[in-house]
Amino acid sequence: MNADSSTYFRTGIRLATVPAIATGLLFAGAAMFWMEHPSHAFLGGVIAALLVFLIIYFYSRHLLQNRVGHIRSLIQRLPFRSPGADHPPSKRHLDEIEALRHDTEWSRDKIIKEFRKMDEAESYRKEFIGDISHELKTPIFSVQGYLETLLDGALEDPEVNQLFLSKAMKNVNRLIFLTNDLMEISRLETGELKPEFTVIPLNNVIHDVIDSLQYKAEQRSVRIIFEEKETNAFALADRNQIRQVLVNLIENAIKYNKPEGRVYISTRFPERNQSKITVSIRDTGIGIEAEDINRVTERFFRVDKSRSREQGGTGLGLSIVKHILESHKERLEIESKIGQGTVFRFHLKSADHHSDLISA
Repeated sequence: MNADSSTYFRTGIRLATVPAIATGLLFAGAAMFWMEHPSHAFLGGVIAALLVFLIIYFYSRHLLQNRVGHIRSLIQRLPFRSPGADHPPSKRHLDEIEALRHDTEWSRDKIIKEFRKMDEAESYRKEFIGDISHELKTPIFSVQGYLETLLDGALEDPEVNQLFLSKAMKNVNRLIFLTNDLMEISRLETGELKPEFTVIPLNNVIHDVIDSLQYKAEQRSVRIIFEEKETNAFALADRNQIRQVLVNLIENAIKYNKPEGRVYISTRFPERNQSKITVSIRDTGIGIEAEDINRVTERFFRVDKSRSREQGGTGLGLSIVKHILESHKERLEIESKIGQGTVFRFHLKSADHHSDLISA
């Protein structure tokens, strides 16, 4: 007898027993007034009780198998009951009706949660569309304004047309950067851009990023200092994605720094029994308000909106960092004090014992 049959059997007996006993007692009591022998009345009551028991038992079993069982089967085939989803704890000790009640309540709670998630997703979608519209509108209208001015006669003035064309090009570049960042963050969120884990020489990657951003730092009179250790650090990560993380964080530290400011980069090697390498990027910049620290990784959030747009920021850099680190099962840690600067910190799995696998 399988679990379902056993459940139907127990439930059928429970449903049939009380009515059968009541019917038998009622029949026996009534029969005593009409029959001369009490034993005959008792026997009639037993037979009546047995008949009622069998009728109710088989009817309830049929009802449970064909109605209640069908309903439970439908509930168990709901999308959130699929393999891999979380399931309610086993209730094998419950009868079929009690189990149905339990499954229904559990499914109701799951449906409510799903609706809440849908509401949150819809709210997020509307907010995201509004943000994109706003971010696209600014450079597009700027380009439109410059071109209209040129067409209205400024094109004939060499000094003016060069200035306006340069500004229009700057806004076109901003649109390109914004589109590229949107495509990257979309691929990260959908899981299309999965990390390809290899053993990477972390210090080499950091040097490469510093070289690529050195000119930008010099333009803003910011000095980049890498507090390098004697021995290289090997990490198990996606080289291109971690390079992007470092570019975004160091570029952010340069952008929001003070004139003659500093950007300090360091790697802390794992001690014995530790399996993580800690990477820190510390700047001497303007800092972040305490209430904004948890928001800086949101899409399009800017600590200083005017300054960020002026310098070509898309507002997606830290959001991309967050998604890349999450795909590595890590998170971005942020500490900041207004007027003193900000520290961005993240961890990567150490792979020093795989250094022989490195391909430079």
